[in-house]
Amino acid sequence: MERPAKARRLAALMAADVVGYSARVAAAEAATLQSLADLRVVLERRVEEGDGRLFAVAGDGFLVEFASPVAAVRAAFEIQRDLAARRRRDPATLELRIGLHLADVVVRGDDLLGDGVNVAARIEGVAAPGSVTVSQQIFDQVKRAAYLTFENLGEHRLKNISDPLRLYRVVGEQDAHSYISGAPDAPARVADVPAPAPDKPSIVVLPFGNMSGDPEQDYFADGLSEDLITDLARFKGLFVVSRNASFVYRGRDIDPRRVGREVGVRYCLEGSVRKLGDRVRITAQLVDTGSGEHVWADRFDTALQDLFDLQDEITARIVATIVGRVEARDAAVARRKRPDDLDAYDCLLRGLEYHRLGGVTCEDAEQAVAWFERAIEKDPQFGRAHAWRACAIATRAEWRGINWWEDEADCIGIAERALQLDENDAEVHRIMGSINLEFRNYGKAEQHFLRAIELNPNHAYLVARTAELYNMLNEPAKALEMLDRSKRLDPFLPDYCREGEVVSQYLLKRYADVLEVKARFRRLTRRAAAYAAAAAVHLGSGAETNTAAEDLLRLDPQFRIGAFLKFEPYRDARHAERLSADLRAAGLPA
Repeated sequence: MERPAKARRLAALMAADVVGYSARVAAAEAATLQSLADLRVVLERRVEEGDGRLFAVAGDGFLVEFASPVAAVRAAFEIQRDLAARRRRDPATLELRIGLHLADVVVRGDDLLGDGVNVAARIEGVAAPGSVTVSQQIFDQVKRAAYLTFENLGEHRLKNISDPLRLYRVVGEQDAHSYISGAPDAPARVADVPAPAPDKPSIVVLPFGNMSGDPEQDYFADGLSEDLITDLARFKGLFVVSRNASFVYRGRDIDPRRVGREVGVRYCLEGSVRKLGDRVRITAQLVDTGSGEHVWADRFDTALQDLFDLQDEITARIVATIVGRVEARDAAVARRKRPDDLDAYDCLLRGLEYHRLGGVTCEDAEQAVAWFERAIEKDPQFGRAHAWRACAIATRAEWRGINWWEDEADCIGIAERALQLDENDAEVHRIMGSINLEFRNYGKAEQHFLRAIELNPNHAYLVARTAELYNMLNEPAKALEMLDRSKRLDPFLPDYCREGEVVSQYLLKRYADVLEVKARFRRLTRRAAAYAAAAAVHLGSGAETNTAAEDLLRLDPQFRIGAFLKFEPYRDARHAERLSADLRAAGLPA
């Protein structure tokens, strides 16, 4: 007899259960039941915001379905953050354990059944009170897109589950407040309105597709795309959209004409990479985003040892098509220095892949350092590898809970070595500028930042970080000019790159503007929240000050003024003193 077919679908499953519920009911039944009703209001509001569906309730336990793993983990994180904020006001607030798993489930009416539901419940059972714990399946889907940091809990054997599961605990929001670390790969939404066209030839390089049939080679295609962006950006007569803006379109099948409207450029470069053994095939095509016409297309087959010459050729041909005749001198400037050993370059690309996840888990930060060290072992003269190792060491030190400038003293030596090897590398100068700023060597910091922009004038991240320098030098008007420029170069800059505008407005004593800028953030950062709390005390509203301080403590319950000011290296100590006084007036702990 043929079995009837069962409806199935893939779902992100959230299991939540109240900690110590039975004991609390026994001690104070009426109060606990009211607390449970209050908790359910919090949970259902966050579930609705994430387009989730509460499909089962059993006393103090809840099962929720989401179509999106990112929405699921964000909802779970926000639920726990909301409850933690309530517990600070009312210690009697109930506490949840939350577990998340991605699985194929059986649909029966409004109910979901199957092994995946059981796994989510088992994960919830081993979660710490007040925490969110997720399976490897969830982590793999959200690590780049959820804007959260995670702790790797290792493999666990769960009751009645045959295979061990690797679990991760959500630690908190990603917060790139450090000047030293490179920017994490944080995707942003696509612009809602057409961007204005620049006044010179312009291009966006879409991430090249990996056609190798091996997901492990994604890093290679990404690295090639980034190198083309970097090489093109060295031409001052060409407007090049930054990596952060172009990588918004990674993995999406989208019309180049739409891309042109959204980022405000005339040309779009797209292509693919197929790496087979010791050979590589690259296809590339240049599209006029106004007409959709293919201006230029070509295919390149080469041995891997010729890859660098191939990249130089692609760059030169695109520039010749868009800009016209390229002077030999400008072409020489566009060619970056590169390692003699291809294996070292391969290690660098792998290191960068882990480095961009360095804010997600400690293991990623460790892996980044290891891969950069392997690149240096293979090619000790590889300047970029030395520079990125300095960045990765700083990220690793933050995870270890130490002051990198005290316990990782070789960091500045590594960066100096990179500069000796390649004094024309913009990223090396950016890192040297950041290190000198942390050490309060303001003259050297400015020298290196300006040199970085001279070498790569279209790099929005470099421009934004240089604006931070001028804030610390008490030149907020100049900082605002640079921030405006960086946003034009990259309309998708993450909010942590834009928080310099909050600092500038605070220094200019435009306190209402500080709160207005804060309100426009897609996701509030810790640093912006701190300056907003300091600004609010000048606006005469106690309620507004309390709200701003609460926003900051929701992001960082362990916030301390003294620790925060260590990463605000003002040349004039009076600005740090004013900020400290305002934060104290906002009721924040010293």
